[in-house]
Amino acid sequence: MLAICRILIFLALLTPAWTAAAEPLSTLQVESEWGNANRTDVKAVLDSASQVIAEHVGDRFLGDVIIRNDAKGPIALYERGPKGEYIVLLDVKGRYWAQLVYQFSHEICHLLTNYDLAPNNVTRQQWFEESLCEAFSLFVLKAMARRWEVDAPYPNWASYAVELERYAQGMLRQVHRGYAKNLSQWYQQHKRVLESNPYAQERRLNEKFATHLLKLMQRHPKQWAALNYLNLGEHTEDRSLNRYLNDWYLNTPTKYKPFVADIQHAVSDNAYKATKHSMNAR
Repeated sequence: MLAICRILIFLALLTPAWTAAAEPLSTLQVESEWGNANRTDVKAVLDSASQVIAEHVGDRFLGDVIIRNDAKGPIALYERGPKGEYIVLLDVKGRYWAQLVYQFSHEICHLLTNYDLAPNNVTRQQWFEESLCEAFSLFVLKAMARRWEVDAPYPNWASYAVELERYAQGMLRQVHRGYAKNLSQWYQQHKRVLESNPYAQERRLNEKFATHLLKLMQRHPKQWAALNYLNLGEHTEDRSLNRYLNDWYLNTPTKYKPFVADIQHAVSDNAYKATKHSMNAR
């Protein structure tokens, strides 16, 4: 009997806590080889990240998502799988869980923001989406760190929670990510570069802007479902950031509008009247 109990305890340590639970955000299909990490562990990490994300993005269900390990990643492909699945490529070799979560949550953010409706920088504002997803990935890392302290995928992984937080903090301490003294002026200074190249200066501009967005995300943790309504505006000759953000604001349900309005207010001294009305109404 004692031997059986020991076996059951051992199996419990090797089994994710939510094995029997349905995926609220998506159904992940993990493929490829992952260095010295096995697929079961990789999926356990990604399922955990999915649960954290699902808590903040409303009732959005992405359906089937194929996850592959590929040197071309991290990227969410425009191409779909044979059954209409999203395809996400990550580039992680080994048991680097923080890096895995960071890349995965960034690409899932692109799916949530309807990236495929505005491909190849057609809006000239893809830099904003990239910055938003960078902030999103840092938020998820920090949220997962808190989750794993009490509810890690496996009980013996709880000690890794500190590594998730350390990874996020390490990025935030990078000099180029520091706050701009005046975000609106900073945007005007870099506007042309950002519109022409969403990844300008090796993403350093995205990452600096993301620091400001992360602060707003932390202020509005219950309004992240606003991400589901980005890139829904009609394509017009006006491809300005004001137009892009105003389309986002207009397509977003009322209860999530303050998050969008705060972003508009922060980045532009000439935000649309809709923004000003929202700010005054709170």
